[in-house]
Amino acid sequence: MSSAVFSDSWFRIAQARVALPASTRVERQQFGGEPWYVLHDSFTHRYFRITPQAYAFIATLTPERTVEQAWLDFIATRPDEAPGQEDVVRILSQLHLANMLYFQELPDNQAIYRRGQTQRRRELQSKLIGFLYTRIFLFDPDRLLGRCSKLIALTTGPGALLTWLLVVLAGAATAVQNWGALSNHSQGLFSLSNLPWLMVSLTGMKLLHETGHAFVCKRFGGSVHAFGVMFLILTPLPYVDTASTWGFKSRFERALVSAAGMLVELFLAAIGALVWAHTSTGVINSLAYNVMIVGSVSSLLFNGNPLLRFDAYYILADLIDIPNLYQKAQQHWMYLGDRYLLGNRNAETPAVTSRERIWFTTYGVSALVYRLLVSTGIILVVMDQWFLVGMFMAVVTGLTLLIWPLKKLFQHLNGPKLAGIRRQAFTRAALMLGTLVAVVLFMPFPNAIRAHGVLQSNESAVLHTASEAILKELVAASGAQLRAGDPIAILVNPELDYDYELARQQSTELEVQYRQSLQRNLADSAPLEQRLQALTAQMAELDRLRAQLVVRAPHAGRWVAAAGLNERRGGWMPRGHTLGELVYDSNYRFVAVVPQEQADELFRHSQAGAQLRLAGQADVTLSVPSYTLIPYQRDKLASSALGFAGGGEIAVKPGDQSGEASAESFFEVRAALPADLQGAQKAGLTVLPGMSGVLRIKLPGEPLFAQARKALQQLFQKRYGL
Repeated sequence: MSSAVFSDSWFRIAQARVALPASTRVERQQFGGEPWYVLHDSFTHRYFRITPQAYAFIATLTPERTVEQAWLDFIATRPDEAPGQEDVVRILSQLHLANMLYFQELPDNQAIYRRGQTQRRRELQSKLIGFLYTRIFLFDPDRLLGRCSKLIALTTGPGALLTWLLVVLAGAATAVQNWGALSNHSQGLFSLSNLPWLMVSLTGMKLLHETGHAFVCKRFGGSVHAFGVMFLILTPLPYVDTASTWGFKSRFERALVSAAGMLVELFLAAIGALVWAHTSTGVINSLAYNVMIVGSVSSLLFNGNPLLRFDAYYILADLIDIPNLYQKAQQHWMYLGDRYLLGNRNAETPAVTSRERIWFTTYGVSALVYRLLVSTGIILVVMDQWFLVGMFMAVVTGLTLLIWPLKKLFQHLNGPKLAGIRRQAFTRAALMLGTLVAVVLFMPFPNAIRAHGVLQSNESAVLHTASEAILKELVAASGAQLRAGDPIAILVNPELDYDYELARQQSTELEVQYRQSLQRNLADSAPLEQRLQALTAQMAELDRLRAQLVVRAPHAGRWVAAAGLNERRGGWMPRGHTLGELVYDSNYRFVAVVPQEQADELFRHSQAGAQLRLAGQADVTLSVPSYTLIPYQRDKLASSALGFAGGGEIAVKPGDQSGEASAESFFEVRAALPADLQGAQKAGLTVLPGMSGVLRIKLPGEPLFAQARKALQQLFQKRYGL
């Protein structure tokens, strides 16, 4: 309870005669290891949580005496537990807003009208702010659910749990086995032909999702008094109200009610995966695929993420015993701003313990950042499909991020909480806003381009198989330093040995025939001599090929084996197959990929400094003495390691087997490595051709506003041609 004994607003409630409605039921529960009282109005189905101290006072209120009389009597009988006037004003205001107070006096029609107007205005503002998530009530399904008690018991019992586990495991295994086909199928998820099936799947699954919430809630004795439609990203979806779980004493029962919808979706997604994998192209296959995607993606990104106020959020709040976590986190951050930025020493935080302070601080900023990322992603997806709708969503989001907080700040500055320090608060707020605007508009911030690339050698010898052969042995390990003539690999080819032996025997026979012709008939010796010379040349070629079966280093350098060479040991290799390359250690370059929208910056700042960090060795930074931007577009990557298939970050064309065909044209940057590279290698740096890394090119600093404006212009030009 607050230590403020007196309140400037006390006169507003002192003579009121109020009490809890007769329809209010009281439940004692544990939250965060502390006792609390949950008030439940069985008529309006509203819930309200208060501390034992607050309930002790509220329970003494009756219509026969005023609030001030009840407060003075409470002080006289229980002085150590008596709340301050500020606490009484706050708790009665909250109960009044929740419509959980009974007033004996005749209603003030003007006050009721003003309150109704304010409430409707707040609802409209809330709908505009939460345009991605709006609800409309339809009917009360509680009696209907009561008639389904046997079905509820069957679908929420131990047998249902075992069935769920087996099906989900089978579906997950099927999805993993068919991951490649799943990725290819996803290309047409938002195509016009698939949109009807996607909407049907989404609506049907969400209906069963909400049914799962309602079934589990009824199983544990709760009630469900609202079924309606919510508009999620302008898409109509069903919802149910399971607020009665506030009355559950077990937090695990409350968490299970919140998790029921996700469990249903995962079950349906698993069934969809099984059906999709065992059916051919058609309506059933398309529906199964959409069910699988909707059930898995929505569970992971939305319902399964506690940073959004969906199922996982309520599960987290129940498990950590902090109800209204999101609202309290917001209030805590408002307290931090009020206390440390505006200088209001009377500001109070909703956090009671250090544990709650940590939760409110970390959750508040994490939820804000994640909601911004999700909202941005949703807006971009919608703009790709329906540009005008996406632009409307972007404008509304921008207004809620800028105009709405400024309005709330202005109202707070003019509110009663800052009455004693209003001038100071206005001055501080103006200074902070002015500083923030100046920083965003005028202060230069570091600006750089990060380009992913691979190491290449300027001078190297690529070694191939001279003939078809079997890889018998790898003598030199990849990365080894070799001298000229050192063996690298040993190949065997039985056919070469057979051909050489056959040619040798034929040569011996012809040589005998040739000598005999010299004694008998000189006219026959000329053809025999020509055939003998041809066999001798053939044997020389075969002998050369046999010698090349021992692959040797043509010059000194570092041996870099081709990818997968070790796995081909004992296997047959065709003629001309690449074994690897022998490179000079002191002559490397780094080849990086720069998107088209960033190439203009490099053309304008060609002398900007650059640094290089190789993958796995981020603690070592190499200063790049110079780099060159190749002034023409390319569409083939320097290495497959830069593409998605090779673990890189560059999108490649679907179906490209080499993994080097870029999905979009790019520019290539070639950076020279520093002259003291050998010294860096001695210090522990490993440098090998084919290693990936990031080239960071420093650009002149620019204000955040200029950087954001440029990024938006590039985005609209690239995605929408504007």
